[in-house]
Amino acid sequence: MTARPVVPGSKFLLLLCGALLCCSCTYMHHRGNDLKDMFDGGVTSSEDAEFAFYLGFFNFLTFGFSRFDGTLHGLCSGTTGHFPAHQHGTGLLLWGHEELGYDHSNYPVTVDQPDAYSVGPLGLVLGPRPPFRQTLNCPKLFHFGWYGFTLNCHFTEFADFFLGWVGLDIYDDDEVAAPAEEAPAPATE
Repeated sequence: MTARPVVPGSKFLLLLCGALLCCSCTYMHHRGNDLKDMFDGGVTSSEDAEFAFYLGFFNFLTFGFSRFDGTLHGLCSGTTGHFPAHQHGTGLLLWGHEELGYDHSNYPVTVDQPDAYSVGPLGLVLGPRPPFRQTLNCPKLFHFGWYGFTLNCHFTEFADFFLGWVGLDIYDDDEVAAPAEEAPAPATE
């Protein structure tokens, strides 16, 4: 009888699986949340006929036009659901303007007060510049009539996800539950 040869890398894979099983559930929960934060996307719908054909590449090159005020059915800021959405954009390759907002408790701006900033090489020089959370995003907006779809990749969230594996949290969104406060002792006289 001969022993089976060990598959290259199988020991590493076994060690990795063991390490992941031993990790704190909270730690893995935060990595999952960081993973969900990397994308906003889903199906869009509107009550009125709307139009969006807009492509953005890292706020450096943009192309198209978008005037969409409706609902995003999908993933937004790490949560799935139905979210009122405001997606306005104009992209002329070297210059563009974006306004993106969602009514969501985790999203820092709303439909009524969206982030408004310039994009493209000229837009980044002339300003206003995108806020940090929108610095390296890539919105893809397609909406024709009453239905469409959208996908927005947040590449700064990619950095937060990967750096989170070594304990760095650049967005400071890996909240640690505060210890329960003790009830005050009854007063004795």
